[in-house]
Amino acid sequence: MADIIVFRSMETPKLNYPEIRILFSELGTGQGLRVFERVLFEVSDKLCQLELAVHEKDWQTARRPTNSLKLLSPQVGLDSLATVAGYLADALAQNDYAIAPTICHRMICLGEASLFQLAELPRVLMDQ
Repeated sequence: MADIIVFRSMETPKLNYPEIRILFSELGTGQGLRVFERVLFEVSDKLCQLELAVHEKDWQTARRPTNSLKLLSPQVGLDSLATVAGYLADALAQNDYAIAPTICHRMICLGEASLFQLAELPRVLMDQ
């Protein structure tokens, strides 16, 4: 049996700050912060669903949170997470299940880092 090496991604998420500023200017600070609070929950929830589905090799179930993250992420400036979700969606669509766990792991690491960056958003906005 081969040893599985777990790596920790050090990839820095790229947030689309112009998109975030547009969202806040349209919604206002209070409503914008509520939207981002909801996004934090949704992204976290979808990442958990995805990780569980991939762990169980339930590829059909893995498609739903992947597609949700692919569509939701760019709407709130999480461009790098949306890109990786697109890679996973493509792999799942092509039934390339050998690479799916690796891409999922990258998404989990990038998603966590994105969530931490979004959690700092109110402070970042106050500094500007």
